[in-house]
Amino acid sequence: MGIYKSGDIVRVFYPFKPKALSNDNEPQVGKRRFGLIINAGNNSTLALPILQITSHGGRTEQTNHKLRRDEIKVPENVTYYKDSAQREVPVYGVIKTERIEFFDDDEISRPLTSIDLDTKISVLNNYKDILKKRIFVEVLNEESPGHKEAMQCFERAIIAEKLNFLTTDQGECKYEHIEDKMLKVNKIQSLGKSDTNKRIHFYAVELTDEENKDSFFYTIASMKQPEQVAREWGKPKAAIDWLKEDERFYNLQKDITKVFKKTPNSHPNRYKAFSLFRKNTIENAMER
Repeated sequence: MGIYKSGDIVRVFYPFKPKALSNDNEPQVGKRRFGLIINAGNNSTLALPILQITSHGGRTEQTNHKLRRDEIKVPENVTYYKDSAQREVPVYGVIKTERIEFFDDDEISRPLTSIDLDTKISVLNNYKDILKKRIFVEVLNEESPGHKEAMQCFERAIIAEKLNFLTTDQGECKYEHIEDKMLKVNKIQSLGKSDTNKRIHFYAVELTDEENKDSFFYTIASMKQPEQVAREWGKPKAAIDWLKEDERFYNLQKDITKVFKKTPNSHPNRYKAFSLFRKNTIENAMER
């Protein structure tokens, strides 16, 4: 569903009783409220996972309101343009991480606004935190089947955004919409080893699809030697698998707040076609 992305805030009729516990013939009782999309998926995605946003009857805006363990406050600067008011109005309340409901696109409004990367990270960390309590795990398993897979997708999208993986020149991260798309290394440039960890090699690559319609430049931090890269990176991989070639992906899975040193700069005139890189690398290895 290409018009949406993770972090978008929409309006949706959120049922009081979880769909997983409801009978198909049972009339849904609920409330139209704001919701947070945590995975927009690709064009074949049938339904979107959404966390509800609630103000507890306005109590969340009171100065003495105490957040519950499964809540993240919506930042004060999050607003959207309300047509009836003809002005920007705030989205207020808390994002609830203890329940995920799936909705078809015809049940969801257009994207109204979105939260920033830091707030998405807070939502993800809150979800991981409540998983430490068995009561929350039991509720999530019963009321939100598929919550683990939905949050894993959310996490990968956050990691990709943080690493600027598959990001356009305009700064838009395309990863979650093309996670399963096959991409190949068209060009490559070896940037040497890390100053802080000599096992890490940096490779600047141009990833393209089979038709060369989409093109993304990215620097991968890998523990693979050039000879191994020459042997293993010659065939197309899904975007998710290219993301997992980067050691920083696993670092961020352990600690999403981790900050990395800036990668070495690539030079636009020093890229080689991957076929030439492979040929030269293998020849050099045979000569040693």
